[in-house]
Amino acid sequence: MENKTNTQAVAAADAPAPPNPPTVDAQEKIARLRAIEADFPNESDPKPLTKAELRLATVTAMAFLEKAALFAEAAPDVGGALAVDCAVLRDAIAYELAYGGVVDETQALARRVQMAIARKKLKAVKVARALYRVAKGYVTSDAGDLVKTHVREMGRALNRHRNGRKASSRQPPASAASGGAGSAETNK
Repeated sequence: MENKTNTQAVAAADAPAPPNPPTVDAQEKIARLRAIEADFPNESDPKPLTKAELRLATVTAMAFLEKAALFAEAAPDVGGALAVDCAVLRDAIAYELAYGGVVDETQALARRVQMAIARKKLKAVKVARALYRVAKGYVTSDAGDLVKTHVREMGRALNRHRNGRKASSRQPPASAASGGAGSAETNK
């Protein structure tokens, strides 16, 4: 009988834990976003753009493309010699006008999700930091000996995040490190 109970306990421990509700919701939203991505019109050229090509495309105004199309139509000898297709230029303008709104909405969505994460995390961060402040005092008592490792690990995890900022602020300013000669003159 005891062996059967142990087997059931081991089987329950091996069973995967049910996912938490935010994970399920996030996975559903990611699936919908991927469906939109899959439905989005793809270019026939699978080669990724270089940084220079991407910059060139993004900094060139649509007005420039329209003016180039107008010039090619006004000077057909030049436009024809360069094989300029004005429809291609105007199609690029229409494409940016149409899908620029999709980019704007996607960026707004990303910002909204980031703010929702930050709000939710902020509540937990305030609780955890308050707990850490109390824990630092608690471990100085005899009862806190058993949890000193936990408090030390909390401190390490917190300081890992802040190390980059603290390292630069710990160095003294150049004038104070030069023997105080500059500081004596500023006190006059």
